[in-house]
Amino acid sequence: MILDRFELERMQSEWEHRVEYNLSESGVKPMHIRDFVDTEKLQNQLLDIELGYSQTNGTLDLREAISYHYPGTTAEHIIATNGGAEANFLTTWWLRKENPDRDELVFMIPNYMQIGGIWKNLGGKVIPFKLELKNDVWNPDIDGLKASVTSKTAAIAICTPSNPTGKILSESDLRTIVAIAKKNGAYVVSDEIYRGAELQEGKAPSVNGLADNVLITSSLSKAYGLPGLRLGWVVCPTLQAATELWTYSDYTTICPTKASDWLATLALSQEVQAKIEKRTRKVVRENWAIMEQWIDSHSSLLSGVAPEAAAICFIKLRDDIDSLDFTMRLLKEKSVLVSPGEHFDMPGFLRIGFGSEKEYLMPALERISELLKDYQ
Repeated sequence: MILDRFELERMQSEWEHRVEYNLSESGVKPMHIRDFVDTEKLQNQLLDIELGYSQTNGTLDLREAISYHYPGTTAEHIIATNGGAEANFLTTWWLRKENPDRDELVFMIPNYMQIGGIWKNLGGKVIPFKLELKNDVWNPDIDGLKASVTSKTAAIAICTPSNPTGKILSESDLRTIVAIAKKNGAYVVSDEIYRGAELQEGKAPSVNGLADNVLITSSLSKAYGLPGLRLGWVVCPTLQAATELWTYSDYTTICPTKASDWLATLALSQEVQAKIEKRTRKVVRENWAIMEQWIDSHSSLLSGVAPEAAAICFIKLRDDIDSLDFTMRLLKEKSVLVSPGEHFDMPGFLRIGFGSEKEYLMPALERISELLKDYQ
């Protein structure tokens, strides 16, 4: 079997370290280890870690630290993974393998395309349901979702807060989506990797605790600014599901690294997590103000809806501008990397990440402005 290529990740992999300005990154500027390993005692503990194999599903301390953020769960409901990518892979593989008679995945669009791509590459059928942009608001097409979910549906896959739109699905919408899945004997897989990066006050709603047919994937990569730890997790609705997913993880990366497990446990502790979240919210709020002003300055060529969370925005180009062509011109002529809407099944859009330092973001936007002059 020849796999369909994951175009978003391949383009980023090929170019993100070669361009002068990378605005394809969808998280906040990464932290340094010294930012939270900030005492001599902690530094010595880090240096004293023996680099053997760690507990395969994550140490008890790590899983307890994760479960604290999901009320009603325990460490036994958690599978620690190597990044959110492995969490998504294991969950999708498990759903496909354990439900051979249910070969359909209902997949929210636009979205980070990994789960849909895995499902297709495993021989399943992907059925889209849309986040629709109406009156400058992104909302899920609930009627379309109801019509798409059947006895052949294994799961509904959502992302909230959304990549690439920054839309937060309301608690009411989440309850409706979970109920639709439950009625048809399907699961809901909720990628909640941007939860904690809200521009508004308060946390985005989670599917956690809504029913026994929900799985949550997340990681430290986006809202935490710690992508280099490659530490993610799956929150399982039952102990049986967690045990089965653990079996699948034995066939992939075996275990998180010991250093990442220890650092993640520290980052997820109540005191440190609160500091990290405060930093993230400051970055997204201050930098969105820069983005909003920049978008307004090019109102004849593009428009954008304010994200409710995450350091990304989904920009609509004027109808006569080809988004993939624009992205490639920007890459080659201005050495700036952004993500074209084609990589989210939404041609005509650009995803621009604004989580970097202002001193990096502003000259990058100026280069995009230079190219936009050619389209006036």
